[in-house]
Amino acid sequence: MTRRPLFLLGFMASGKSTLGCALAKACPELDFVDLDEEIESRTGLPIPEIFAQKGEPEFRRIEAEILRETALPGKIIACGGGTPCHSGNMDFMLLNGNTVLLQASDETIIRRLRLAPGQRPLVDKLLDNPEELLEKIRQMRAQRNQFYSRCSHVFDANRLETEQQIAESVHKFINNILNQPE
Repeated sequence: MTRRPLFLLGFMASGKSTLGCALAKACPELDFVDLDEEIESRTGLPIPEIFAQKGEPEFRRIEAEILRETALPGKIIACGGGTPCHSGNMDFMLLNGNTVLLQASDETIIRRLRLAPGQRPLVDKLLDNPEELLEKIRQMRAQRNQFYSRCSHVFDANRLETEQQIAESVHKFINNILNQPE
């Protein structure tokens, strides 16, 4: 039986790429696609450059197109934080695969965002202002929750920090989500 694509969803810095890479390593029959990396590879531009040069609407158009092209059986796709909120993407993912929401606390998100400055154009300018950053995160989550809440599974992503925590999380993920009937 061919496994439907698995879409990892959640707020930026929730650990989608970390978990996706670890899952693909633990399950060699599955291929991992980081949607943001695929967009950068195909366009030849980093995400912040796409936003700066072409604007968010063009980025979202490209994102939706590549999402649909990569949504193949046996794929684990780590989506951008805003992917499910645009272009009918959430409906597409629900119809064509399995969706998993990675939940991480505001504190975890802020800590991870600060570890990778310059990579998230929607919040990068707020990294030095904790109050404004927290407010922006809460505002964006509130807007996105109507999409995130539609995921078929929820996974606690707060512990995706150390190699041991990642290994434990992958084991739990495989047992609780991947081994369920489709």
